[in-house]
Amino acid sequence: MADGGPAFIRAAIASLFLLLNSVEAPAQGSRGTIRPSRIFTISGQVSLPNGQPAGGVLVKIISRAGTPREVFTTDSGRFEFTAMDEGEYVLTAKSLADATLVSDPVSTETGRTATGNINVSIVLREHPNGENRKPGVVNVGEIGQKIPKDAQKAFGQGLKFKDNKDMINALESFSRAIDLYPQFIQAFTERGDVYVYQRKLNDAFADFESAILINPHYAPALRGAGYCRLENKDFEAAIRYFEDSLSADPTDARTHLLLGIANLQLDRRDAARASLLKALSFNPPPLRAHVHLANLYAKEHHYKEAVEELRKYLDAEPTIPDRAELESVEAKWRALAESP
Repeated sequence: MADGGPAFIRAAIASLFLLLNSVEAPAQGSRGTIRPSRIFTISGQVSLPNGQPAGGVLVKIISRAGTPREVFTTDSGRFEFTAMDEGEYVLTAKSLADATLVSDPVSTETGRTATGNINVSIVLREHPNGENRKPGVVNVGEIGQKIPKDAQKAFGQGLKFKDNKDMINALESFSRAIDLYPQFIQAFTERGDVYVYQRKLNDAFADFESAILINPHYAPALRGAGYCRLENKDFEAAIRYFEDSLSADPTDARTHLLLGIANLQLDRRDAARASLLKALSFNPPPLRAHVHLANLYAKEHHYKEAVEELRKYLDAEPTIPDRAELESVEAKWRALAESP
């Protein structure tokens, strides 16, 4: 791996914090920041099993890149996600007041509209025996939450500021939500995400830990704490957090990816391979997993497989800012694969 390998590892690790947040950092490089040609609004209605509006319900949307966003529904059950990029999305909803009420996943894609507006209907369902398919996401810590409306409003404002990359106001809004409701697990986690974006990892870790103290099985906070440990190169601790997060929510593709990255840093190749392949098995998958899997193959001197894996990523993401750097590595690996 002397031929360009270490530089490739650094390039792969440098993009890590984009995996954690729903907000993307401004891209740097000779190609500049890539912006989609169109933006979309995805809105809709969440209903209770009896057809009545479901107010105060948490709605989550996740993109092909695996970056989630969350909002609370209004009293009339309405929700809205603005400034969405082109692509495929999966939405889910859950009641924080009643853990038995969760929705089935609802898929949509921007290609279904010519106006830029997409309407989605979500219905909460009661699950058998009062069980939720993601007990680590909605469990005792969250079930007991009776979030005041002022705190919900501040939290919703924080999400909008965060989506618009207004991190100063996002931080103030999440802090206000926490002041109004000190047990606000999601607000601690979102504020931790903002601190990650600002590269204040100690503050971020403290917020994730605050959320974990309230609910030790809250998967997003466990993932965030693991990410902070990963950035600080405490890979063993990062792995423990990621494994705990996946015990709570085994369906989060980004956490499988991050676990794979942490194991790869410790040269635990079999564990890394299993996690990266698992991440890519989801729909939508975190495409950057192809880069780390390619890097693993290169470590094993399987350059043909490394080139094939990296090419999958480059074909799927033609406008990535670091494309030139990755193509340079691809060329070196291709030469190694074709050498006698």
